[in-house]
Amino acid sequence: MDWTHGEYTLSDDRERADQSAIHDLLRETYWAATRPRELGALSVAHSLCFSLFHRGQQVGVARGLTDRGATSYLYDVVSGASYRSRGVGTWVVEQILDHPAVRNTRVLLITRDAQAFYRKFGFVSHPYECMVKPEGVK
Repeated sequence: MDWTHGEYTLSDDRERADQSAIHDLLRETYWAATRPRELGALSVAHSLCFSLFHRGQQVGVARGLTDRGATSYLYDVVSGASYRSRGVGTWVVEQILDHPAVRNTRVLLITRDAQAFYRKFGFVSHPYECMVKPEGVK
């Protein structure tokens, strides 16, 4: 499915995802800066991947995991630095939250510093502690 907003296109077609652009975008984040390219490609292949394009060039990405019935997890939401603060991120998250695979689910996300941004969409702090099992820990 594709959506347009001015000169921007958002697509959930995994085949359109530019793995190199996604890797470069994620290298600029605090959460995925060291993620190897091959693991990034594997995660795109096994998730609902939203690619943001400006005039045909991939400038953003967001991914989700969903069981389509109860729970979704939104993650790896990032756009290139020169595309931030233009309202396009708000549009992207709106489209993702309205996606047929996501819209009727409880959506989880983890963020260190974007709470105010996500509150605009109805996200609230969870009353329980978030726990994570790091990669490679048995």
